[in-house]
Amino acid sequence: MTSSTLPAVSATRSAIVVGAGIVGICCGIELQRRGWTVTVIDRLDPGQACSWGNAGILAAHAVVPVALPGLLPQVPGMLLRRDGPLVLRRGSLRTTLPWLRRFIRAGEIGNVRRAAGAMKALYGPALDLHQVLAREAGVPQLIRDTPGLYVHRDPAGIDGTRGIAWQLRREHGARIEVLEGAALREAEPALSPAYTRAVRMGPMGYTTHPYRLTHAYAALFARLGGRLLRAEVRAVRPREDAVQVLADDETLDAAVAVVAAGAWTAPLLRPLGLDLPLIAERGYHMTFAEPGIRLNHVVSEVQHHFAVTPMDMGLRVAGTEELGLPDEPPAWRRAEALARHARRLFPGATLTDGSRWMGPRPGLPDSLPA
Repeated sequence: MTSSTLPAVSATRSAIVVGAGIVGICCGIELQRRGWTVTVIDRLDPGQACSWGNAGILAAHAVVPVALPGLLPQVPGMLLRRDGPLVLRRGSLRTTLPWLRRFIRAGEIGNVRRAAGAMKALYGPALDLHQVLAREAGVPQLIRDTPGLYVHRDPAGIDGTRGIAWQLRREHGARIEVLEGAALREAEPALSPAYTRAVRMGPMGYTTHPYRLTHAYAALFARLGGRLLRAEVRAVRPREDAVQVLADDETLDAAVAVVAAGAWTAPLLRPLGLDLPLIAERGYHMTFAEPGIRLNHVVSEVQHHFAVTPMDMGLRVAGTEELGLPDEPPAWRRAEALARHARRLFPGATLTDGSRWMGPRPGLPDSLPA
């Protein structure tokens, strides 16, 4: 949203944000800075959904959409592996199969390059902006400015040059350094010796506690005069020069509304004639409170598509793409597979008795917001 798309500000101008995750809260803060009176509504407390359990990565170089040329032939193998990175939920195939057709089209090279440019505009300043906002919220220690380390068990699988993904990152300004042998051991001593090559890439950072960060932003929003309302949003209705939001037994009117309800957004917009190709990209994590190792980077394992982040509450292992509906029950074997992969990645770590989580990310075929 830009100022040119907003109605002119007056003393009576108000806005409603549906969704109290990191995106909704940041939208609320920005609207307040522009002189709006803002209410953020969610059925959960701020940061309780995906903003609670994500990998915490702030990647200024995140310019690679999920759909890429050449991905389609790999999909059957991913689906057939019991512990593979991609799963289709059988009960939601009516939703996911049409989405996959659009996903395949999004992977055409022209579409990929357009998406990469848009992703750079969106994510490029993310680390800098979070550093500023975290300081204002009183929690600067929750943001770390640290490059990421990308590894693959096969050295040929990661060299920082071959493939469209590395090409896009280089074209959009990523700093890329290939590490091997002693340099890799020094950079990340806990890494299994089976991994002999890695790519260190920045600019990048992470939050050491995604929930605490979102909660601190919500507290800042409230200090700036924002209203936090815990309620279930039933409908969003357009009115002449206004928007009406039905939340439990309360009806609220505002000049504008931002719908940032994540994977639950589409049903709210469908009555308005907006049929988004939105599904739930369900991710899992395991968090181990006493891993017995310290990491110097967020380590991303490219072959199995997961990341390991050193957080305040322990070592978080997060990843997988389970395409389906947001409220389907979890398949906890996905989290257990992440733990197995992580033990192979860090054989000296104590990765037992971890806590597990599943959260549905909002998924659009081209990896861009709507």
